[in-house]
Amino acid sequence: MLGIRFAKFSPNVYALKYKNGKVKKEGKGLSLLYYAPTASLVAVPVNTVEVPFMFEEVTADFQTVTIQGQVIYRIADPAKIVQFLNFTLDANGRQYVSDDPVKLPQRIINVVQVFVRKELVNLNLRGALTASEHIVRKVIAELTANEELVSLGLEILGVSILAIKPNKETLRALEATAREQILKEADDAIYLRRNFAVEQERAIKENELNTEIAVENKKRQIRETQMETERSKKKKKHKPKQRVKLMGLLLP
Repeated sequence: MLGIRFAKFSPNVYALKYKNGKVKKEGKGLSLLYYAPTASLVAVPVNTVEVPFMFEEVTADFQTVTIQGQVIYRIADPAKIVQFLNFTLDANGRQYVSDDPVKLPQRIINVVQVFVRKELVNLNLRGALTASEHIVRKVIAELTANEELVSLGLEILGVSILAIKPNKETLRALEATAREQILKEADDAIYLRRNFAVEQERAIKENELNTEIAVENKKRQIRETQMETERSKKKKKHKPKQRVKLMGLLLP
């Protein structure tokens, strides 16, 4: 019969058949006949979607940075999202009659950007460049509790920030600063190494000098002992002899 069409949907598409404003049939991967003049088909993809993003924001110290990453989501509740967005197919069941499905990823990216901006206004440039993990945790928490996304039946599966980069001029300035710091650290290391070598050499010379002093002191003590011994000998040699008078004993 003229106007009767056949539609078949893949398992990752949740389809709804409307007639007179009421749902007549719904489910994943449906195959169905419908009368085009009086029926409407709604097809909601429920597979996981990865959406890359890249946008510019300003840090607390008024430095422009580029944030690059991706957000992963899926439509967890098709019945909710069709109340707000138009996923209706044309009479042939091949194309959407609205651009709402195409705009949905950008709508999510806009929400992500709002929450990223909220975090960056509290970070200076240097802090922002190393705060990817911190920002991701905060953004995921905000997205999970966001009323707009919840009302649309969306589930955020993950957010990742691949890079946070300053503009070229700022990047060159940071590279120059880092290079100077590295050179300074190298110079400091050379100075410390040379200073250590000098200290070691001084310690060696002090030890050698102390050894020489100790040897000289020992030699002096030996000489003094020898001289004392010689004086004692001479003194004994020149000492006058005492005459001993013997007294005889008279016998009776």
